[in-house]
Amino acid sequence: MNELATAIQWRVREAVANDIDGVGIAVEELLLELGGKPPFAVALRDTIGELIDDPQLGALLVAESADGAIVGFLGASWQTAVRIPGRYGLIQELWVRPDWRSRDVGAGLLAALSELAVERGVARIEVGLPSERFAELGATEAFYARNGFEPIGMRMRLLLR
Repeated sequence: MNELATAIQWRVREAVANDIDGVGIAVEELLLELGGKPPFAVALRDTIGELIDDPQLGALLVAESADGAIVGFLGASWQTAVRIPGRYGLIQELWVRPDWRSRDVGAGLLAALSELAVERGVARIEVGLPSERFAELGATEAFYARNGFEPIGMRMRLLLR
């Protein structure tokens, strides 16, 4: 995967083991922003490590500033469904630090995921949107639409634990 670098001094790359703590902090900030509660730190670190270590599970990308700070991240899993030929990508999380928004960091993360997906033989990427209670839902939908995503209906879930 080629690195994406911009004139505003950030780049997107695949996460590595040294990113576990920084991604963990970013996940906590994302969950707080969505009104959720962060998981236990050990479980969070373990899950981040698994995604970094096993590219068959999915992808974890980070956007970092010129000084090496994580300013955004994208986590995606590779999925299989009978309705879709082959594997597809499901964006689980995409977050950009508030002071880095409107600088194309999110678009850069999506572009890097698209490139990586093509390299791995994945031809489709899906994303679920936050709940209707999320104040920025309209902006989130518009962001994905600007980046080529189309509505495919509603997602629902069953919690098993």
